[in-house]
Amino acid sequence: MTDLTEGEFLFLKKYNSLLETVEEAFYYLSDKNQNASAPVTRQVMLDSNEAIGKIAEAHVNLVLLFDNNEEALHAIAQFGNMVDELEQIGHFEQNTAPEKEALQTYIKPAYENWKIEMQHHILPHIAH
Repeated sequence: MTDLTEGEFLFLKKYNSLLETVEEAFYYLSDKNQNASAPVTRQVMLDSNEAIGKIAEAHVNLVLLFDNNEEALHAIAQFGNMVDELEQIGHFEQNTAPEKEALQTYIKPAYENWKIEMQHHILPHIAH
């Protein structure tokens, strides 16, 4: 990747914030002490869905930024698999809470590993 414009730099910073937000949401949603039917839990689900959507939308621009980095492009593509898994456990359904066990044992660890891989490519460009 060449030198970033200010807009690209800000884009990567916002993208990194989204990655952190989703991780925090998964921690909250997978906490066995949280009431799945509580209004705050529902709001966390809605917010995480919005952040996941924004991450997916951002990948269009990330592919352009990392067009010469096969590892980064592979990591970007892996996000689709994560979304598929979330769909399978009902994370995006309006009337249900995601299964905490699936979040705890599979989705959260898989997301954390994916996030670390993405940050491996992003943080060198936004760290000062």
